[in-house]
Order: sequence, then C-alpha cells, then structure tokens
Amino acid sequence: MSFKYFDNAATTRVDDDVTAIVNHFNREEFFNPSANYRYSVEAHNRIGEAREQILRLLKGQNGTIYFTSSGTEADNQAVFCSKKRKNSNVLISAVEHPAVFNAANALKNMGYEVRICPVDGCGRVDQAAFASLIDQNTSFISIMHVNNETGAVNDVAKLVKTAKSINPGVVFHSDGVQAFGKVPVNLAELNVDLYTVSGHKIGAPKGIAALYVKKGVTVAPLLYGGGQENGVRSSTENVSGIMAFAFAAARAVKELPQNSEKYRSFTAMLKSALSEAAEIKYISEDGCSPHIFTFAFKTVRGEVMQHALEASDILVGTGSACSARRAHDRIPAALGLKEYSDGVVRVSFGRENTKEEVALLASELLKNYHILKKYVGK
Repeated sequence: MSFKYFDNAATTRVDDDVTAIVNHFNREEFFNPSANYRYSVEAHNRIGEAREQILRLLKGQNGTIYFTSSGTEADNQAVFCSKKRKNSNVLISAVEHPAVFNAANALKNMGYEVRICPVDGCGRVDQAAFASLIDQNTSFISIMHVNNETGAVNDVAKLVKTAKSINPGVVFHSDGVQAFGKVPVNLAELNVDLYTVSGHKIGAPKGIAALYVKKGVTVAPLLYGGGQENGVRSSTENVSGIMAFAFAAARAVKELPQNSEKYRSFTAMLKSALSEAAEIKYISEDGCSPHIFTFAFKTVRGEVMQHALEASDILVGTGSACSARRAHDRIPAALGLKEYSDGVVRVSFGRENTKEEVALLASELLKNYHILKKYVGK
C-alpha cells in the first residue's frame, strides 16, 4: 500500500490469509449449507464449528451466536426483536452507534419511551445517571462496550448488575463491535443478554457479523425466509464470510496483548509530537481501548486536517464512518467538546501499522497543524 492507513475503527484490510479462506469457500467449497448432499452437509458442519469457535473466544458458552450480515443488522435485531412490554421504556447512552441510536429512536413511533443516559467527556456512561433512569417499566437497555469514536470502555458488567438489581426482567444488550479483538471480552463475566460483534473490524470481510443471545433470552426474527440460523436469521449462509470471521477472530484474540502494547506505544509517540501543538484536547484517556486515539484541535477543523494528511497519503478519521454529518454532531455535543467540536481527529490503529508509519503521521500532523493554524480567522 502506498498510503498509510489509520482508520481501522472504520474498517480493516483483508490480508492474504483471509483472502485465501474467502476464495476457497467461494470457489471450492461453495455449496449451499441447506442442501442435502454430502458437500452441503460438510459446509453446514463447518458453520457449526466456526460458531463454537467464536463462542469460545467470547467466553459465551452459556448462549449461542446467530450470524448476520453486519453489526447494524445485529444491533437492529437486538433493539427491535428482543422481548419488550408495550408502552415500556428503553434506555441507551447518548453516544451509541447510529445502528442502536437511530433504531431505538424509531421505537418512539411504536409507543416506547426512549431514555438517553449522559456520558463523561471521554464517552463513558455516567453510572449514577444510568441507575436513576431505570425503573420497573424499563424493558430494554443497550450500552456499547467500547465507544467507536473515543475508545472509552464501559464497565458493562457493573452496569448489568445495577440494571438487574433494579429490574431483574430487563433485557441488556451491548454493542461489542469495537471491543471484540481489541479489549478482553468475557461474556460470562459481563452477563449481558445480547452482544453484537462484527468481522470487518478485525480483518474479516465486510458482510459478516453476529448477535450473541444468552440462553433463556428470546429474540424474534428480523428476516423471515428459509429458516436458517435455527429460524432466527433466514438467508443462505455466508459460508466464506463465516469461516473468514472465525479465523480473523482467533487471530485477533491471540494477538490482542502484543497489539495493545504496540498501540499504546503509538499513542505515546503521537502525544509526544502533539505536545508542541497549542490548544489541543485529548479525548481518549489511558483507560480507553488502545486501538483508538481521539483528540481535537481548537482552531483547526478536523475535516481540513484529514484532507491535508490525505494529500500526503495518510488516512485518518474524524469520527464514525457510519454517520451522516448530522449524526456526527451528536457525539461532540454529548462529550461536551464545545469549541473543540469541529476539530476532532480519530486515529485508529491496526495490526499492520508500524512504528515508522506512526512517526510519519506524527510529523505530518504537527507540520499541518502549524500550516493550517495560520489560516484561522483569515
């Protein structure tokens, strides 16, 4: 690649190992798992093996996962298809991914009250406010595990314990798309009812994700058809995507400790360089997921910095790639960024990033900051 890629929270590159798996199951073992002949039965069995492998990696053996086409689909199924009483209330955080935030707000038209929990300046849920917003009429809660904009890590296990102590019948979902493979995930300890994971954030292709459903929790189908995925998610299974997802997930979990250490060193390099920049605010904190480093300039627009870096073949983000501009404004407001809201830059690392690339990024960030700052107010 001629460019240096630092937007891995948006998506990740599929490498040769994963491509080989995708090609094999699209060209050699390409059979429909629902057919009756031997090759299809073998494909069906391979899906089962991949399902169990991902469950083990999630430490979620007290449940199952249903493969979906995306994290958005899995989040929507959690929001719309979990059991909820009519006229009850649902609770989400102010910084949920649009797949949860917009889906939850759509519930308003169905007669549900939607309650929004505030967060701190890093994006973590305010635990006192969280507890105050739950009552006996709360039927569904969705709080993301790792924030896709800042890397903030919520104490999901504590939030679940709090919620269940107030209302044992509440269904608790967590969007773990930015968590799985980036921070340790143990669903047995988190004790969530539903949990979303996605393949393209950890090196698998786009188009494959999954929803974890704890044993005893009921989720209705979002899609109706041939009854695949035990009737929970109809559609011919994406065998190549599922097999690639299982491989990428195993690799991500195995490499997690070394990658985390590497990413922390990258952040330290960037902070050292950016210490020369006046009027900068670090949004990501030490306790955040190490793969995301988000900061904001007071006088330089994040989008302008993004394009300045792009001119040097360096790609960074300014926030969620899944958000329209209107949706993107919601997050800075929730974080209380005020005069820094237009200057947000999100750098997100991947397994292929090198120290040399980060050194170049640091140099270009600082150089462009000094150049762009001269034009402020002109």
